[in-house]
Amino acid sequence: MLDHLITQDADLRMVPVDRGALIARVDRLRQELAALPKGAGPARVRVLTRWIGVGQMCLGRHDDARTYLRRSLALAEVIGDTHAVVATGINLGDSYRYTGEWRAAEALYRGALDTARSRHPELVDFALQHTGKHLMEHGDLADAEALLREALRLRIAKGDGELIASTQAALARLRQLTGRADAPGASS
Repeated sequence: MLDHLITQDADLRMVPVDRGALIARVDRLRQELAALPKGAGPARVRVLTRWIGVGQMCLGRHDDARTYLRRSLALAEVIGDTHAVVATGINLGDSYRYTGEWRAAEALYRGALDTARSRHPELVDFALQHTGKHLMEHGDLADAEALLREALRLRIAKGDGELIASTQAALARLRQLTGRADAPGASS
């Protein structure tokens, strides 16, 4: 929904490709949310609130992002959409990580990873990647490396070149932080 408007910066955080275009798209999503008929199904509200939250996070509007992401997460829980619980929990974790609120981010990432491992194995690599980046930013480089290497292994098994490249970029960033030219998996 917003993928074409979001990229990653040097610190592997989501940022706008075109700030004005992202603002306009988030505004359109807000209008769509406001225009939903009273009693609209929670599934559409959940999707819209998640993407509004992600957009706001990328724009640096973290309080607003968290309001939308919490609403989306609550709706996912109510309707029993554990796939969305994992994805939205990770997004909410990112919003806390981006503002240095490590404990809140850690709890959300660990919860998402646990749920992915038990209920959605197809999302384990996603949860590992974000948890690993969180640990890397927090200075827990050994644990970050272990999680990122596991994510890379899973992504290689999936055969998704874009995901593999994303994890390789995270491992390269880890290599920069550790000053090691030989971080395992960095160029696998």
